[in-house]
Amino acid sequence: MSTDPPPAQPPAPVPHRPHVPLSPIPGSKGYANLQLQVMKETLAAMPDPTTGRREMHPRMKELIERWSHAIAYGEAQIARHGPRVNFELLRKTLQFQFNRTFIYWRMFRFMDLPPEIISNIFHLVVWSANHPSEGVKQRLHLTWVCKAWRRLMTEDPMIWNAIWFHDTPPYERSWEWFKRAGSARLDIRINEAGSKRNGVRDFPQFTAEQMSDMLDKLFTKLSQIRMLVIIVDNWPPALTVLQKLQTAGNAGTPINIERLEIHRSGMPYVWIGPGFDTQGHRDPAVLFGGQTRHLQYLCLSGIHIDFNDTPLSNLTTLDLRHITIDSSPTLMRFREILQDCPNLDKLTLDGCGPQPEEKWFDHAPVELPKLKTFTLGSFNLSFACFIVSQVHAPRVRDLTLMTMTGNDYMPLIAMLTRQFMQVRILTLYNIQLEMNAGGKRTFVRWLDTMPEIGYARLARIKPEVLNMFAESPVNYRIPLEGRSAGTLTRHVLCPKFQCMEVQAIPAATIAEFCRLRKGVGVPMKKMYLNTPWAESLTHEHLKLLQQEATIYIAPVGANTEEENMLLAEEWDT
Repeated sequence: MSTDPPPAQPPAPVPHRPHVPLSPIPGSKGYANLQLQVMKETLAAMPDPTTGRREMHPRMKELIERWSHAIAYGEAQIARHGPRVNFELLRKTLQFQFNRTFIYWRMFRFMDLPPEIISNIFHLVVWSANHPSEGVKQRLHLTWVCKAWRRLMTEDPMIWNAIWFHDTPPYERSWEWFKRAGSARLDIRINEAGSKRNGVRDFPQFTAEQMSDMLDKLFTKLSQIRMLVIIVDNWPPALTVLQKLQTAGNAGTPINIERLEIHRSGMPYVWIGPGFDTQGHRDPAVLFGGQTRHLQYLCLSGIHIDFNDTPLSNLTTLDLRHITIDSSPTLMRFREILQDCPNLDKLTLDGCGPQPEEKWFDHAPVELPKLKTFTLGSFNLSFACFIVSQVHAPRVRDLTLMTMTGNDYMPLIAMLTRQFMQVRILTLYNIQLEMNAGGKRTFVRWLDTMPEIGYARLARIKPEVLNMFAESPVNYRIPLEGRSAGTLTRHVLCPKFQCMEVQAIPAATIAEFCRLRKGVGVPMKKMYLNTPWAESLTHEHLKLLQQEATIYIAPVGANTEEENMLLAEEWDT
């Protein structure tokens, strides 16, 4: 009996009826779910493949051509009508797309390719995942296809050298991957199953002894580790990591770690309760025993090191979060670190900054000519201004201000005006700004100095702040500011801002913001909803937002296409 899918006919468009539910749109979670459903239903109805030659029958070529015409018609209708496209047309288009793809899968003589080409294909598959959990699934799925694929996979160390210890203790799967990785460079990630970052399963938390035992086994390949990411809740396992690294470095064991992240995601700043140990807390470790020449990326969250005796130079990323002021680097040491990192690309200071001195503003700012991403958060007003005064980074592309409340931070905005005029991506997350007459003038003048903004991440921002993006900058400009002719004639704030990522803002407020931007001639084209906040929205909320912009779900753990494009733009002269 033939297993050929039925011939394709372009379905006739059905007139739109207002009461018909909206169809999922490309890029949305509903659209992805529908694609998956079509694939599963089609494969479930197919017989198992048989061995033998797979030459394409002439009739199959004709059928693929007819499918292609139907797909082109359906895609044009989807692009034209968006969520109001007929659902049956959408489903049949997806069905034809998968039918065509499935035939290509069946006919392509994959195993005739040279082994090195197949390995490169496998590498592209497993390394293209946006999140470590997705990478785990990709590797497992590839080994389940057939014996030949499994053999090629298990014999390739580069497939298994990214290891995420997130399976059930005693981590049999992860240790098997560790074994398969052989002598390849290793990217290690250790997640406490019950940590606040995932919180899916309630497993016991690491003790210092358990972490020590795990590291003893891992450090048999310490010289091979390229990336080490540790995420725990409590102090003892986090301090154990730093102490073991220091001990290994002092013993002369080669340490070639290029990226180190240690996140203690429990109670910020202090150690509360029994078991307090001064070793490693009051007497912090020297990172790697001083063997930091290969280190390029350093992130410390809720845990500190001996900043004075740890050599830190040539970093491309410095990310410090939630460290007490007395455990933070001194102002002099902080400035030395920045000066020794001329290629610094990303600087994040969230609840951690240099220890201030009595005379804050007597220092010339440190030049950071290659800094592209700057994040500032969780500071009071005076300290935030103090930090800004310490750096000069005119080429920042991605600017984030977050979690600053309890005071009006408009003086900080005034200080930032004309500081970062090449910003393409702006993030405002839970920052308190009072929109009185003076505040409106300051905020609009700040936005007016960043005309290249094309993407914004917005969360927990009041409507009166959002509404300022629709103000005319002409009404707020100061004459003879030395502005260019283009600035003087521009009547719209951020004229390239037509894509945003939102969360924790009422849907009605977002819709009104989009209408205001449309009213000044800059409609919002794309809107990304942050997960899991998007899952809390009702159908009515989504329908309201879809009327103003095309809706997409923001990728987890990765930038959107627009963010990557904006960050990749050439420097302005």
